[in-house]
Amino acid sequence: MYSNSNDWVKSIDTTRRATLDANGKITNPIGSIEPDVQFTHNTIGIYTESDSAPLHWFKAGTLLQGFPVPFGSAGFAEGEEFRVILRRYMVYRFTKFPNIGETKYLISFTPQWYIQDIHLQVWQYIGTNDGATLDSLAALSQQEIAQTVKLQSSVNKVQTSINKLIKLKNG
Repeated sequence: MYSNSNDWVKSIDTTRRATLDANGKITNPIGSIEPDVQFTHNTIGIYTESDSAPLHWFKAGTLLQGFPVPFGSAGFAEGEEFRVILRRYMVYRFTKFPNIGETKYLISFTPQWYIQDIHLQVWQYIGTNDGATLDSLAALSQQEIAQTVKLQSSVNKVQTSINKLIKLKNG
């Protein structure tokens, strides 16, 4: 499903650095990276790397999804949030909010405070992934359950009719 490279569009490619003092200590950590890129598909690919981070470090930071809302003063409400791993390609599929294709969202990436430099790349998957969300999967499950109950009711009626015929036959 995700193997066609033409279905992936690079939306973010940025590098940020912390401010260091003369001894190489961080005086001002890297702030949240909040690019002005609106996403419209629910699957993204992420890759982060840091030239200065030791190879045994694995925490890159946290990625947060934000939705524009018509209430309050912030303008955006928090969506899903997940941890991003250094030097590992990751695919994440947002599933909590329905109709992502109709609702644009932004992302915010907050690096770990001790990382001196970070290179963040984010791709948007524009191919077909059936758009499944937890809500749509729950609705599908409810439909399947309703259909099963209806079929079971029909089976019970047939069984009752068979039992009556057997009683009549045995007299």
